[in-house]
Order: sequence, then structure tokens, then C-alpha cells
Amino acid sequence: MAIDYSPYNETLWSNPWPTYARMQAEAPAYYIDDLDCWVLSRFEDVWQASMDRASFTATHGTSTDALFLSANPPPAVFLFMDPPQHAQYRNLIARDYTKDKIATIESHVRDIVRRLMAPMLEEGRLDVYRLASRTALELIAAFIGLRLEEVLQIREYVDRFYERESGVRGTTEAGAKAFSEAHSYIVGLIEHYRRAPPAEHSHLVAWMNAGFDGGMSVDQLFFNIFAMVITGSDTLPLSTAGCIYQLDRHPDQLAALRDDPSLAGAAFEEAARFDQPTNLLGRRLVRDRSFHGETMREGQSVLFLYAAACRDEREFLEPHRFDIHRVQRRNLSFGTGIHFCLGQHLARLEGRVLLEEMLGAIDVFEVERDSCRRIVGEFLQGFNSVPICFDPR
Repeated sequence: MAIDYSPYNETLWSNPWPTYARMQAEAPAYYIDDLDCWVLSRFEDVWQASMDRASFTATHGTSTDALFLSANPPPAVFLFMDPPQHAQYRNLIARDYTKDKIATIESHVRDIVRRLMAPMLEEGRLDVYRLASRTALELIAAFIGLRLEEVLQIREYVDRFYERESGVRGTTEAGAKAFSEAHSYIVGLIEHYRRAPPAEHSHLVAWMNAGFDGGMSVDQLFFNIFAMVITGSDTLPLSTAGCIYQLDRHPDQLAALRDDPSLAGAAFEEAARFDQPTNLLGRRLVRDRSFHGETMREGQSVLFLYAAACRDEREFLEPHRFDIHRVQRRNLSFGTGIHFCLGQHLARLEGRVLLEEMLGAIDVFEVERDSCRRIVGEFLQGFNSVPICFDPR
């Protein structure tokens, strides 16, 4: 039977792994006729393509919506820029996300987690995703320079924007409405903060004071804020929730982590690999490029299938096994190349601290598996609800 893959093939969303393994073995450069695009699913191919700035561009967008469904060019923000413009815009805020800078806020992150957990511990129940999401949103609000309630409202728009309907490719009518509402809301915030600037070292001040290309437009500011809320609160809660879910399914590994809490960082890293939240992103070719004897033509789009690459047996021993002791020689959980995730060190810190604090405060817990939920779609996947119950304090 021929491989039948498309990012919009809903039958694959809940269990794509057998198809991904077949693609890696039989069609590592897979062509989708109706989209006139290629798919790379092996780790090494995604790694090399991510590094190849001479062949690939992000200026046409990186999502399937942008590459296949939208007639409009993507906004001029660093996510969709190539060098040298990319570095100029990214560097406006990059200094806030260095490994050393992020390490200085560990105690602050721990304080947030403990404060948020306190009433949950008294109740004897918490949703891991919601705890991690709220932690991430509090932090990203401070980085951007917005109030928490403003970021919570933006996240509500984002959640509706991501909802998918059977038979509808990409963003739904309700999702488009949510995006429009988010645009109106954030533009209002921009107008407010132009009159009353937030903290001096916030992202918003850096963006509003950008002294090149005539300064940032309102649309650029809008999309920077919208995208920052998305990227700052997607991977972390999905991976943390997935980690607790898998630890519950592997009691020997949960016991090992309790015996050695220093494994918390590795456990989060393994969860991000095992159930990679970012299913895929793409690029557009600016010149012909060959993979595995197939010639991809200039102007065609190429999808990087991160979730498949993170379970590639050519890179990982027993890739479909969850193993917190795994040593990862290389990692694509946060991408690589110039477009690697800006907040990877923050996400890793948040994930480690969340695991340390939850397991340190809760001796025995039970995952309410019947109440667990997953988000699925062409772009995002993972557990967006993992409730656990335990003896109240």
C-alpha cells in the first residue's frame, strides 16, 4: 500500500508514528502532489536543511497556512526573515534569552510555581498543563511588558485560533474570527503602551524603539506580541504535561526521578523529544536542492517533520521508548540553525523547575487518564489537559 501522507490527513493526527516510520524508511524525501511540496522526516535531513540558508528561505512563512493557504505575505518579523535582517530584528530581544541570563531567574520561576501550586495542593488536584501554562504566561507577560490579564486574554484568542474542524484545512472560520479579535485587542494595547510605556527593558519598549527600517509598524508590533505569547506558552506546558503522563505510565522511571531529582532536566528533554509539540514547520526553496535522489525545485515548499525526526531510529536508539536516562547527542526539540527557538533555555528551566516542585510536593499521585485531552492538528500536538489527584495537604 502506498504511503498516504498530508499535513491535513486527519486520520494520522492521533497516531502518526507508523506512517512517519514508513516515510523515513521508504520515502525520506516525500512529495505531496496537491500541495506541490516535499516532506523531510529523517533527523539528519531536517538538521541539514535547517542549517542550509543558501537553499531555504523563511520569508514566505513557515506554517502550512502561510505556505499553502494564504495569498498574503507574512508579516515582517524575525520569524520570517533571512540574514542579515533576521539577526537585526532578533537581536532586539535575544540578550534576554541567553543561557546565563535565564539562569539568573531560577528562584523567581520557582517562586511562581510554588505560589500557583499552593491552593492546588490544598485541594488535592491539579491539571499539569494548566499549571505549566499559567507559569509560562506569567513569565512571558513580564518579558513582553504586558500585564498578566492582557496576556491571558491573548492566550484565549490563541487557543480558539488553534482549534480545528474536521474537513477544514488549517484555520477555521472561528479561528479566523479569533485572530481578528486578537488583532483588534493587541492594537489597542499598542496604542495604550505608546502613551504609557511599560518597563524599560521589556520587549515592547525594544520593539517600539527599534531604530532601523523606519521603526516597526503596528502590524509588526502586533505579530511580535501575538507570536511571542504563542511560542512562550506552547511547548513548555505541552511537554510538561506529556512528561507527567509518561512518568505515570512508567513507574520505574518515576521512581528513578524521585530517587535522583537531578534527572528532572533530562526527563523534560525526553518528553519534548518523545511527544514533540511542534509537529512541523516549513520553508520555501530559493534554488534547486536534492535529497535522496529527488530534486526539489526552486519555488517549492519543504516541510520539516520535527515530530518524526525526533523519533528517527537513525538518530535515537529505540526512539519509540520513553527513557529519561537517554543521552541525546543532538536535539531538534527546539529546532536548530538561525531559527532555533529563542526561548529554549527558558522553557528548559521552566520544565525542570515544574517537575522538581511537583514531585517534591506530591508524594503519590494518580493521573486521571479518562480526563486527559490532546490537541491535534497539522501544527501542534500533545496533551493539553493532564489532571492529577493526590492527598490534600
